[in-house]
Amino acid sequence: MKKHKGFFALNFVGLYISVLCCVLIALIILHETSFDKTSNNNLNIYRVVESSVSANGKTYTPVTQYPLARAMRTAMPDEKLISQIHYLNRGLISFSDKKFKEEKIIFADSVFPRLFPLKVKQGSIKRALAEPGFAILTETTARKFFGNEDPVGKRFKMENLVDLQVAAVVADAPSNSHLPYNMLLSFSNLRPEFIGGLPLDQWGVSSQGFTYIGLQNKNEINHTETELNAIAKEHLNDAKQGVMTTLSLQPLPDIHFNQLYAAHNPSYTINYDYLYLVGAIGLFLILAACINYVNLSTALAIKKSKEVGVRKTLGATRNDLIKQFLSETFFLSGLVIVAAAFSVRFFIPSLNNFLGRNIPVDWFQLNTALVLICLWLSISLLSGLYPALILSGFNPVTALKSKAGTPKASVNNLRRGLVIFQFLTAQVLIIGALVVAKQMNFIQSRSLGFNKENVVDIFLPENKPEQLKLMKDKLSVIPGIKSFSLSLGAPISGDGVSTSFNTKEKYATEKIDVSVKAADDNYLKTYGLQLKAGRWFDANDEKKIDASIPDSLKNYAFVLNETAVKALGFSSAQDALGKYVTFGMNDISAPVIGVVKDYNTSSLHDAIKPVLMIEYPFFYYDAGIRLTSGNPASTLSAVEKAWSSVYPEHLFESNFLDENISKLYENDQRTQQLFNIFAFLSIIINVLGLV
Repeated sequence: MKKHKGFFALNFVGLYISVLCCVLIALIILHETSFDKTSNNNLNIYRVVESSVSANGKTYTPVTQYPLARAMRTAMPDEKLISQIHYLNRGLISFSDKKFKEEKIIFADSVFPRLFPLKVKQGSIKRALAEPGFAILTETTARKFFGNEDPVGKRFKMENLVDLQVAAVVADAPSNSHLPYNMLLSFSNLRPEFIGGLPLDQWGVSSQGFTYIGLQNKNEINHTETELNAIAKEHLNDAKQGVMTTLSLQPLPDIHFNQLYAAHNPSYTINYDYLYLVGAIGLFLILAACINYVNLSTALAIKKSKEVGVRKTLGATRNDLIKQFLSETFFLSGLVIVAAAFSVRFFIPSLNNFLGRNIPVDWFQLNTALVLICLWLSISLLSGLYPALILSGFNPVTALKSKAGTPKASVNNLRRGLVIFQFLTAQVLIIGALVVAKQMNFIQSRSLGFNKENVVDIFLPENKPEQLKLMKDKLSVIPGIKSFSLSLGAPISGDGVSTSFNTKEKYATEKIDVSVKAADDNYLKTYGLQLKAGRWFDANDEKKIDASIPDSLKNYAFVLNETAVKALGFSSAQDALGKYVTFGMNDISAPVIGVVKDYNTSSLHDAIKPVLMIEYPFFYYDAGIRLTSGNPASTLSAVEKAWSSVYPEHLFESNFLDENISKLYENDQRTQQLFNIFAFLSIIINVLGLV
């Protein structure tokens, strides 16, 4: 290697880049495939999931009704490990003079720690999940709340609704769990206000509730599912209305990969195809570096031929030479593996930040050691075996005359083939990068059916009539506001209600799923929806549903999107006007007064669904504000001041609509960047072989 420093440097750089990328890819794959495999090993833990068949197809959800766990305990008294939880994505925390939002909060019962063991660091969890008024914090959360003070016994408020005392501090949740948490509260602390005021004891209500069961024996699955479907038949199925619901058990390790139930999972889900893709890219990079080694080694034949001739003249056998050349390759690849292993920890934080993952920085374990050994052996053999066979096969006489340096036609053909393969893989990655770039360009340029620019959404923590009126009065006098609307959320938002609907005549016998958007008379103007037929809500419609009017006397009106019109069987938007439609919220029936053009309510990856819009102040938890061009900072400051005067005990938050929408495509953007990075690295490795 001292004689051929350029050869050594080129191969080292190419192999180092490919091995480093391959190790990082291996860490990604190992991390993703380890999800939910570190829970209670003595139990078979399952999540209860639901599938429903109705007139408009089959739907899947992991969200279950809150009375389910109680019904399961009654039906299966011998099964002691049944747990009900509620998952709260974000909640307002307040104590002393501090107010902030905390994420990943679980309302859990006393069975939860037996299914998902908690490592207690301080305090005791004995009463914490069995009685109301207690909270369990993770170590990171405890430091965030109280710094270096002893957190046990400290008190704080949740959403200005529940007074809590810290009972214990536990280790942070595993990074490879579908159920991440920063805080655990007793399930008895859960109140209707946490799910929009809806009752917790009704089978028709579900929000973010999940039910788990631990079985000692897998043979109990069939019996358990039989009991579950008996419960479903009694409480959920409605043969008269054509809805058939099935409850089944989902093994814990399946949750991270099963796309059927991905929509409501507390953590992200991943497709196996993604892992196959990144694994294939890692393989391509390794093969490209190995091909470089083969080509450079065979290109050095003329320089090494005299060395081979001398050694053979001195009595070395072909096996001796093969061992020598292979040992050189093993040594070089070993140096590369060691260098990559020592440096990979410096890239893990950037990788986690880029992918939004939490791969441990202390990554070296038995399985990763086996990956390194396999890489070392495979790279050494793939890179070194063929050159060793070629170089050791030189005739000593012709080698000493420097005639062996002219490669045979078969060697030349192999080298050409390997180079072609290299650049084909690079082209595949480049084409992939171009395809993903084209897809992203399509996403960014496609019309969503509404105007997302210069719109700020602010959360309304309470929606009492006097609060909504005061908020409207204050917003209406702020100069930088072009228009504003009170609603359940922007056209694309995380807030929404789903129920069933149909024409008044068919509703009793056939139900169709529909998304509900509660919106006031300014919603159309603020978000730039386009009327297809009829009209939008006006001041007269608002008067007919005033809070002073008894519910039985309120006269509602509906606006549908084009997909909803088609789902109801109307031949055109005009044909739907004036027809009465009934939907599942209190079985309200009202005439259709307008139809808007279809607009997206979620990512462009999803099909547009039927949408029913209604003026329904009970669900006004959002204010959408369209700003004028000018100074948005001063306008937002005025909005915050107005909001804080209405909700002095809460924390103001604002989000630009276009930024929220762009977050829906973070995975697409990461995929694009990954293809760009790997295509660039592949080109570098390939070019190194041509130097």
